[in-house]
Amino acid sequence: MAYSQPDPTPSLALNAITLVTPAEPLPAAIVPYDRDQLHTLLDRPGHDLFATRLDDQRMAVIPLSENAELPGRIELLDSQQNIRLFSTLAREAVFRHLKSLPGNYRVTRRRPPMVESVKQKNIIPGNAGLPDWLQKRRTLVFDTRTLSAADRPDYVVLTSAERFRPVIDRNCDELAGIGLTLLGRYVSTWQASHDRQLADQLRLAGRVKGIEGDTLLLDDHGDGPERVSLHEAFLEPSQRNFRAVVEALKGGGAERSLKAVQEAEGALRRGKQQFEDAQRTLTWLGKQNLCVAHGVPLEVDHVLVQKSNRPFPFVEVFEKAKLSFDPSGAGTMSWHQGGLDRHGPYDSSSFEKKRPRIAVICEARERGNVSAAIADLLNGLPDVQNKRGLKPHETGLIGRYKLQRADVQYFESKSDNAADYATAARAALGAAAEADQTWDLAVLQVRRSWKERSPSDSCYWSAKAAFLKRDVPVQALSIETLEMDRFEYACALANASLASYAKLGGTPWLLRSRPSTDHELVFGLGSHTRKEGRHGAGERAVGITTMFSSQGHYLLDARTGSVAFDQYPSALRTLLIEAIERVRREEAWRSSDAVRLVFHAFIQMRRETADAVIEAVEALGLSRVSFAFLHVVEDHPFTMFDQAMETGRGAFGPKRGQAIELSDHEWLLAMTGREQIKANFQGLPDPVLLRLHERSTFRDMRTLAKQVADFGCHSWRTFGNSRVPITLQYADEIAKQLAGLEMTPGWDSEDAAVSRVMRRPWFL
Repeated sequence: MAYSQPDPTPSLALNAITLVTPAEPLPAAIVPYDRDQLHTLLDRPGHDLFATRLDDQRMAVIPLSENAELPGRIELLDSQQNIRLFSTLAREAVFRHLKSLPGNYRVTRRRPPMVESVKQKNIIPGNAGLPDWLQKRRTLVFDTRTLSAADRPDYVVLTSAERFRPVIDRNCDELAGIGLTLLGRYVSTWQASHDRQLADQLRLAGRVKGIEGDTLLLDDHGDGPERVSLHEAFLEPSQRNFRAVVEALKGGGAERSLKAVQEAEGALRRGKQQFEDAQRTLTWLGKQNLCVAHGVPLEVDHVLVQKSNRPFPFVEVFEKAKLSFDPSGAGTMSWHQGGLDRHGPYDSSSFEKKRPRIAVICEARERGNVSAAIADLLNGLPDVQNKRGLKPHETGLIGRYKLQRADVQYFESKSDNAADYATAARAALGAAAEADQTWDLAVLQVRRSWKERSPSDSCYWSAKAAFLKRDVPVQALSIETLEMDRFEYACALANASLASYAKLGGTPWLLRSRPSTDHELVFGLGSHTRKEGRHGAGERAVGITTMFSSQGHYLLDARTGSVAFDQYPSALRTLLIEAIERVRREEAWRSSDAVRLVFHAFIQMRRETADAVIEAVEALGLSRVSFAFLHVVEDHPFTMFDQAMETGRGAFGPKRGQAIELSDHEWLLAMTGREQIKANFQGLPDPVLLRLHERSTFRDMRTLAKQVADFGCHSWRTFGNSRVPITLQYADEIAKQLAGLEMTPGWDSEDAAVSRVMRRPWFL
């Protein structure tokens, strides 16, 4: 037997360089905050000063030249004691330097500074055969962050990251001339930036609904005009539109061109390339003559690299979570598929629906293909394996989950019309009523292109609403899945069978909870914005999930839901109290027991919301309650590298579970790692940033970070690791799917709230 070599000892690095906290004081005029005055100062000709808001009451005005006229007397501020102000000034110093560079640099954003690279303006290679006006441009994004450590004062780091954006530099009249269909596509127009120091910007104008002569007629145009000239309109530079232009230009050769573009971008996104580019850029910036204020230079110290002779933040590697596949505790593994194949699902002996009744809704023209796919879903693909011998779907839904032969019936839709799909769904429900046997699951054949339709005109949503109203959970199966290569197809069916078993009411496995004397509930707050178009704020809905620990495992509370954004604080308080009271009765809590409440949130919770939650719980008479309000941040400036992994796919990528302590309230965590990189063009997986709210009374960030990592291994939606914990992933899906259903004709959210199917993970 061949044994794989163990991974080398990690040697982590960040795309960041340490800035020297100035010994010189920061000169500043501290004046009352006034928004109009702030912008007037920033736009003042000559740009001899910089103004920034300090808090709700004050702003600081910083001289950038010796003779700058300030709106108040100068105070000298200690740089270390005003470290966050220094961080802001350092970021602004980078922005000013980028603006001063000679050559054709386009600075397109100020906070954080973003500039398009000149040395490699277009990364598309010549062998793609595309014109020069169709480009992928490389941009650099800089930002500053304040870090802290137990053995040193707070300090500031400067980060550098690369982004790639498509450019379609031809107006819509010229694009129509190459045969591109404009109807239904979003277009933009060039406009001056609100910040006079930034380059002109393409602003979204609307969606094309018609063409009259040389004029585009727009809908979803917001407050802008409903008509725009073909010559003034440019296609929105999205990836979707970029692909459409390539297809219009190249016809049957489009895929070859797109692959060449993907490979060129992928080469620049590889871990080693990103690491070297970040180090080179940051080192170059450190050699420039930058100043944060008049007479106060900006100096750099060292790139943040572990195992150098320089300080580096504390690092930890969290091992993969332990999963239980047997109530007795005998079947415990970290490998989802291996545990199921060896032990079966957690509730194998008690699961009642051993012969599930399944209704399949499909287009009549796809009946043959769908029938074959359903057979593969149920019975497996024993001959499909990868080079390592892994068989992702060897025994199918029936074999892997210890079921018996399923009763499957097909109901065909005459077309891909929403009304016809709803008719087929009603026919299936009618057949079940006539036989006096309900369906346990409905499988809907869908197409990815249907995602472009609104829920009111969607085959998927119309059929799903019909089934859910009758307490029948739904599993989608896209026709594109059937066109994948055999191994990817097997993986997709394995994921579909996992979700299907959970929707049937089964428990594939449970996540073991950390040994503790504390009772624990974990709440996930995820969101989805419901919008008919691109303009306007839309309606944001918040999904709420609850996990609680019982007898050594985390259990998903079946009573999950979604509310409007403005109602979520009160709904959270209500759900919190109900959950505590219910679990308190079931688990026989005493008022003196230690209880820990953890909240995973999509945004930083407002202090008022945190205080209201604390007050609501205190009224329950529990004397030993601790709180942790944790913001799981996906949009942040950090990239994590592991220099010890120099070769192979995923080189320089971190291992899943690697974590870096940035401060006592912020950690970086790799939820997915180099193991999940399937192709070189994917680039490195981004870590999440975990940020603890100031009102938290439970402040053990190591325990909280480990818990987040564990919940990333616990999704019943897919066998792969999740980029966010299921507390948020499930909550996001609840909000997204209920938002879609509420826009579907005939859906009654009041009836759904008491539906039996809503007490299962129907949203997977």
